[in-house]
Amino acid sequence: MNSERYSRQGMVPEFGNGGQDMLEDASVLVIGASSIGTTLMYNLASAGVGTLGIADHNIVGPSNLNAHIHFEEDLGTLKVISATRKLKAYNSLINIIPHATAINKDNAYEIISQYDIVILAVNNPQTAMLVNEACVELGKPFVFGKTNGFIGTTAFILPGETPCLACFYGEEIPPEDNYGSVSGVSSTIGSLMSSSVLQYLLGAEVAMKGKLFIYNCEDATIEKIDLTHRHDCAICGQKSDFEDETFDFDEEEA
Repeated sequence: MNSERYSRQGMVPEFGNGGQDMLEDASVLVIGASSIGTTLMYNLASAGVGTLGIADHNIVGPSNLNAHIHFEEDLGTLKVISATRKLKAYNSLINIIPHATAINKDNAYEIISQYDIVILAVNNPQTAMLVNEACVELGKPFVFGKTNGFIGTTAFILPGETPCLACFYGEEIPPEDNYGSVSGVSSTIGSLMSSSVLQYLLGAEVAMKGKLFIYNCEDATIEKIDLTHRHDCAICGQKSDFEDETFDFDEEEA
């Protein structure tokens, strides 16, 4: 551990008494190496998380250049290779594991089982529900984030303690008309996600746990909605001790 490098965050109480060592021993899987993934990967690398896995099967195209981790010289390169180069140059003390593949039914459990916590940073409803199911089955914490124009959403799922995404959305997340990406919104959502991951890895209270945050840049608000468990949920209904509940929305604006 490079104590001087991490001295600033070491002044934060949650990082004291071995917190940095905990981060060094931790492993995080990031699914999606584009806009949202850019900010959160840099944040986790900056904090000194010991192992970052990156899963993405796509190559860098012109539309990916709004992600801060991909440069013009990376066009035509696999996103995981492009991201790995930048992160290793940014922090040579951490381990980067590229998974140049899409997460699917054949590999989701195998890849996810290798990591302490999973971050899903892609706007793909089918992938989100597949990762949700695998994380619940494996007991892996799961952070979900997506953007749609000037609106971004994120949630922190802890199997056995919080409802899962299927409790909130049903069997499939509804498709949206526009998956446009605004860099500043993606960065905000990525920062929220990475901060919650660091809280979890340090054993601190995770403010986002069991909640869906909706950041709306259009009217400068943040809504906080409690994810409420459904006992009949096909994914987590039989894997927890929750009682039957109906949706209860607790919204806050800031």
